[in-house]
Amino acid sequence: MKKRAGTSRSCSTLIALQSATKNGDIIFGKNSDRPVNESQPLEYYPPADHQDGEMVQCTYIQIPQVKHTYGYIGSRPYNIFGFEHGVNEKGVIIGNEAVTGRETPERQWGLIGMDILHLALARSDSAAKAVQVMGELLETYGTGGDPLIRPQYFNANYIIADYEEAYMFESCQRMWAAKKIDHVGHIGNIYALTDNYDLIGEKVIQEASAKGWCRNEEKINISETFSISDCDYEDGEAYFRYIRQEELMTEREPFTVKMMMNNLRDHYDMDYRKPIPYDIATSKMPTICCHPGGMNGCASAASVVCSLDKNAEDPFKFIYWGSMAPPCCSVFTPKFNLGWIPEQLANAGPMYDPESPWWIFTELERYISLSYNDFAPAAKEVFQPLEDELIQQVEAAKKEYDGNNDKLKALSQEAFTRSVEAAKAVTAKIKGQLPQTRINFLMLDYFRDSAAGCGMPYDLHI
Repeated sequence: MKKRAGTSRSCSTLIALQSATKNGDIIFGKNSDRPVNESQPLEYYPPADHQDGEMVQCTYIQIPQVKHTYGYIGSRPYNIFGFEHGVNEKGVIIGNEAVTGRETPERQWGLIGMDILHLALARSDSAAKAVQVMGELLETYGTGGDPLIRPQYFNANYIIADYEEAYMFESCQRMWAAKKIDHVGHIGNIYALTDNYDLIGEKVIQEASAKGWCRNEEKINISETFSISDCDYEDGEAYFRYIRQEELMTEREPFTVKMMMNNLRDHYDMDYRKPIPYDIATSKMPTICCHPGGMNGCASAASVVCSLDKNAEDPFKFIYWGSMAPPCCSVFTPKFNLGWIPEQLANAGPMYDPESPWWIFTELERYISLSYNDFAPAAKEVFQPLEDELIQQVEAAKKEYDGNNDKLKALSQEAFTRSVEAAKAVTAKIKGQLPQTRINFLMLDYFRDSAAGCGMPYDLHI
């Protein structure tokens, strides 16, 4: 049964393990691509102990709480419980990709893929434990939302990592399989495991063969078993993006944090783009850095690059670099393993708010889209030196660390504040240049419609 949705899926998750990085750490990268005007707060949840009988409210259902949950940072679409990506105090990091599975959605309330990610961060002290938790959640509760709204997408694939190792995890309703990653890995909005998995749900082969998706044999091809057979172009674009991920992650060692940031900014190089008479904001190509003026209406709403280093001092065991809006129009700023992030990052609701950092960067992206070739360089001239400076500051802080975590909080807060002020200044500069700049009228409908949808004010003469 073919399933339709209002927008297609377009996230990307990349990882380089110790053998592939310059500093011998693990480097994780993720773009969270979401519908236009869907804000994405970044929140910190402290560790907690829970009483017997406590329940946790997920997006659609309640499930029993566990006795202890770890502290974690999560990037959450404002209107759901689940996370697109996040990291916990034990160094477990997970990124999520929506995927069109072969199974017709169950007609009952259930978990969604991002709920499972949130729950696994709260309950896991290692990547292997997270794989176990996620598999049990899928098998126990299944995936699904409002049973009166069909069809919808609830299946998800993940990269799960900790300080030691990483896994690819692919799921289709209650079925799942996982593979340990060697050297580098990446996932997108397609099933990519074949018969090379290391773990598989207890009844997957039996149930899939009973449905006629595969033979009942010792090993099956996961991508052929889980994938829908009649996908059209809105599903097919994910295959092109997956190829680009492979190019970005193959034979480019040693990886650094900055390289991963730039991977998330990728729009292909000019050899790909030269024949196409459109700028990046009007991209008709399924790029890693996703702009809503493209084919599917999704935007990179939030991004993360996270380094994981088991040998570092505790605050530096993970360094979480987060950005808002498409990363080519933004800047990554650092957060540390301190049980704290700047509180303003949680300020992101359904309507435009001039005090919300998420909306500040989103407004900037909207104005850049009006003439990307003119305005994106102006943003990069400000953001790239700032980002490079912050990377140097973090490296210096690691070398000079004296146990004073207040200095690290101040560094993180100052970086965040400077990034927001820089975004405001660039937006103001662009607004001042608009009367003298040739507008891309192909983007004007997007600009006006997206502004109307969130209450963002603008000069009606544009």
